[in-house]
Amino acid sequence: MSSVLPYCKNLYRYRRRKTRVVYVGEVPLGGNYPIRVQSMTTTDTKDTQATVGQIIQLVEAGCEIVRVTAPSLADAENLKNIKAALRRQGLKVPLVADIHYTPNAALKAVEYVEKVRINPGNYADRKRFEQKAYSDSEYAQELERLEAQFKPLVLKAKAYGVAMRIGTNHGSLSDRIMNRYGDTPEGMVESALEFVRICEAHGYRDLVLSMKASNPLVMIQAYRLLAARMEELGMDYPFHLGVTEAGDGVDGRIKSAVGIGSLLEDGIGDTIRVSLTEDPVEEIPVAYQLIKKYNDTLLRKGAEDRGEMEEREILHLSPPSLRNPYTYSRRKTREIDVAGLKIGEANPVRVEVAVTAFLWDIKAVLRQIDQLVHPKLPHPPCEMVQLFLEKEAEVAYVAEIRKELQAAGSLALPLIRPGNQGGIEGATRLLPERIPLALKVSPHVEDLDPIGRILPQIDKINVSIDPRLSDSAWKSRGLRYIQLAKAHQKPIQWDVGDGQIPEFILQTHGSTLEGLVETCWRLIQLCAEQDYRNVLLALETSQIIPAYRRLADRLDQFRADAPLLLKYRTTPETTNPLLEASVQLGSLLCDGIGDAVQIAGTTDPLEALELSYNLLQATRLRISRTDFISCPSCGRTQFDLQTTTQRIKSKMSHLKGVKIAIMGCIVNGPGEMADADFGYVGSGPKRIDLYVGKERVAKNISEEVADEKLIELIKTHGKWVDP
Repeated sequence: MSSVLPYCKNLYRYRRRKTRVVYVGEVPLGGNYPIRVQSMTTTDTKDTQATVGQIIQLVEAGCEIVRVTAPSLADAENLKNIKAALRRQGLKVPLVADIHYTPNAALKAVEYVEKVRINPGNYADRKRFEQKAYSDSEYAQELERLEAQFKPLVLKAKAYGVAMRIGTNHGSLSDRIMNRYGDTPEGMVESALEFVRICEAHGYRDLVLSMKASNPLVMIQAYRLLAARMEELGMDYPFHLGVTEAGDGVDGRIKSAVGIGSLLEDGIGDTIRVSLTEDPVEEIPVAYQLIKKYNDTLLRKGAEDRGEMEEREILHLSPPSLRNPYTYSRRKTREIDVAGLKIGEANPVRVEVAVTAFLWDIKAVLRQIDQLVHPKLPHPPCEMVQLFLEKEAEVAYVAEIRKELQAAGSLALPLIRPGNQGGIEGATRLLPERIPLALKVSPHVEDLDPIGRILPQIDKINVSIDPRLSDSAWKSRGLRYIQLAKAHQKPIQWDVGDGQIPEFILQTHGSTLEGLVETCWRLIQLCAEQDYRNVLLALETSQIIPAYRRLADRLDQFRADAPLLLKYRTTPETTNPLLEASVQLGSLLCDGIGDAVQIAGTTDPLEALELSYNLLQATRLRISRTDFISCPSCGRTQFDLQTTTQRIKSKMSHLKGVKIAIMGCIVNGPGEMADADFGYVGSGPKRIDLYVGKERVAKNISEEVADEKLIELIKTHGKWVDP
């Protein structure tokens, strides 16, 4: 692409993407209608009773659209019986036929369902992983062949008034697309557009599009690019969002929240499916939690704007020129040394956790720190611990805590041997010998002399300045902190929150994102005046994504390379911190914004530590344990996917950095395994094929011995370690 296309109207203010309305039965998608929730059955489609029973359970849970696999003509034929059974029970839930490889099944299914889903990578093509340089004429011939096979379905869907989802999967792009565009978001988008153009050529526009991938980063980039291309081409089709093969439990929810939530924040998405390797009913409440605030916004403001920003605030910068939203690139920052822990530059995204115990309760503080340094989790230990100083008199407690820690040796970190500690590039970094202590100082602390005396005992100072101070007093307080930090060569972190914009900035900028950013910029300028560059920035705001984006753009515009610590703070009103933190922090991390994270508030410190590393694992910025890619199961699945996934996880979760794919059938096999090192794929009833990468190395193995065969395979390739 010669230039970077914008994918949404405003990166700092919520605006839902404008789309046409597509009806799926009686359920409208897109436009100003609510974001819809859907799921998929896992039963054998030929088993009418079981499939109808599961559909009823899904509807009772709140599912608005149900997808059913139709892998054969017989399955497609039975959709008639399924629909009839549902109608007899008074249910009009729209059904979607899921099609892979079988155009004849699609042509039959369209007679009975409200929508048909086709995969452009395998509707008219077979995956052979062939490398071929197509000439323009050869490529045109391929498109003619494609149209000849696809046109009958287009015309029949149009005649029956049935909608269609053109659903691209990252792992199943056709050889034609792979050879011309590569395994890229651009290839995913062009794969769908080939089919869209055929539909439009025949006057059929009841289309929904999707760009699914098991890697949230790829999925986000592909949907963004699709939105940009839609705008460029004058198309306005609704989008179905989902992270395919997200997995189960916490991992599946975090991956889904990162991918789906990041797009919803930018106003992209009209219906979602949370793909979990669990009973599909479990997907529904997760989906509703993800879409709630956006649908609430729709009800409250009629799909208008969310947030406190005013029209006059539209930034004069052109954000797409500052970073490319379709490729990952870490924001360039300087390296900050916190007692041996390197933050910023090319170092891994670090984890800081706030101790929740009061400083006066020294035993409780020590107990929490010890738990964070030696967690009973499959994760590295906490890398920085924050203490909170509310009053000057509490300085004595900080000194006592440091003394007790040193005496007990609790600051010593367990030995971390060289390995994949790093980010996307896999850079190796070691932790310092002891955990750094950060001291967060309340803005209400007035006497800074005690702070100066305790600074030698801490490793980083996190500071907020009282916003009630006058312009000169605010500046003097900031300079005093800088002088203290500089005298002891300690990093200073400016914590700027929604309620901490000083009065003199409020007068010109108001309580807005621009006010937050201007406050940060004044503090950076103060540090520059004192020739002190050992500084970080953190925001404490309810508008995490737009605020950090705005700040990063401001800093980058003026080539200010201060690292950013991303903060997410829970409150008693927070309904699901796991999902909300994943959306807010995950979106920024996938854009390369953030050099450290801190999840705090009402969350238990150990839970915050676990969530932090799980989030970094989901965004693939820190691989601290085995990465599992598992499909959500459907009627094509050849074994009990839920129990198999749990069993394999119990045996292999300790293989740090190893990616294992667990796929129910060949449709979600070699392709959707993405970049997995090893694959466990159903090939027949209770029969398993094993893969190394995308190469099948063992065929038709009994399920009873497949686990051990997989372990042997991992050992053969030198990636096994004993638990």
